[in-house]
Amino acid sequence: MSFLTNDAPPREDNSEPFLDAVISMTSNDSGGYVGVSALRNSDIMAAVKIIAGDLAANPIEYSDKHIATMLNKNPNDFMTAYAFKFSLAANMLLNGNSFARIERNNSGQVTGLKLIPNSCMVVAYDDDGEAPEYTYTPTDGKAQKLNPMDVLHFKAFTQDGYKGISPLFSLRDELAIQKTGNKLIRGFFQSGVQGTGILKINKSNLDVKAREAIRDKFQAANSGDNALQTIVLDEDTDYSTLQVNTDVVKYANSSDWTTRQVAKAFGLPPERLGVENEHSNQSQSNVAYLQQTLTQYFAAFSSELDMKLSTGDNRFSFNTDRLFSADPESMLKLAAEGLQGGIYTTNEAREKLGLPPVDGGNEVMESLNYTPLSNLANYQNNHTTKGNEVNNG
Repeated sequence: MSFLTNDAPPREDNSEPFLDAVISMTSNDSGGYVGVSALRNSDIMAAVKIIAGDLAANPIEYSDKHIATMLNKNPNDFMTAYAFKFSLAANMLLNGNSFARIERNNSGQVTGLKLIPNSCMVVAYDDDGEAPEYTYTPTDGKAQKLNPMDVLHFKAFTQDGYKGISPLFSLRDELAIQKTGNKLIRGFFQSGVQGTGILKINKSNLDVKAREAIRDKFQAANSGDNALQTIVLDEDTDYSTLQVNTDVVKYANSSDWTTRQVAKAFGLPPERLGVENEHSNQSQSNVAYLQQTLTQYFAAFSSELDMKLSTGDNRFSFNTDRLFSADPESMLKLAAEGLQGGIYTTNEAREKLGLPPVDGGNEVMESLNYTPLSNLANYQNNHTTKGNEVNNG
């Protein structure tokens, strides 16, 4: 029996979230989930916010109005639909897994969806591929076994189909480099205008502790808020600065390599994290973001919803109109192409643009001349009848 997470009491966030990600996949340590400490990195924060935000903001479409309303308005009595879906997506991205309990009444009807923190869920599965076992332990209650069909378990990347793996797992080295670069920059500016230097005490023979004490006092007096003050030395003391290679600091401050690596791991176009991309415009970026990034995350959510909540041939899907609403040119182009291709009626195309319906706008248009198919047929019949009358005359 293998374990994904553990039901031991949650502890304070580990300062090394990447170690957490490794632990969560190799043991049943009580810290088998990534805490919010991972969000101290601005690139990780931006990636999670963008993806989770779009998963939460784009409506989920389903034929059952009761289920659709629950997913898009009130999943339970304590959360908004946006907060519910955002939390599920954020946990999936940071931990590799996220969980929600499906609550049902005595007749089996779904009455609510409850978010389950990763720290309160244990998932065990047999190596033979048997159904996983979900054990939920509330912070103030006893452990309880949950039916797998009553647990929504979202995972975007998985090797075995049971447990998810976070993109953070692939970023340990890259973010360690970024952290080192940020530390270098911070240390450079904290040292003030003096930088690294040599303090020489003449005519003395100091032991190690004495030298460290003099160094610490000198740094305290001439760094930080005191960096621009005048240095006063006696005749037995000399101070000289060492030249600092500022090119290293400039590179560490300007390099976008780690940001690109974060974008790659999360499947984001680099420009979504503020990295300039000269080969794409806003419209192309939106399309690439939808096709290359969101499609896989939408599928992770919709396939789980299909398995646990759908009935018959009904399927869940995401409405992505919002992604293009900020770009009127793209919206107009998509609506026009849908109308020309016979996909939309005139009123459906106008609805995409936020325009009111018009009379006669509910018929499908013929793709070549925009003529309603019924009118085109009447025109062809009349034209053929008149032609025959002329020929007979």
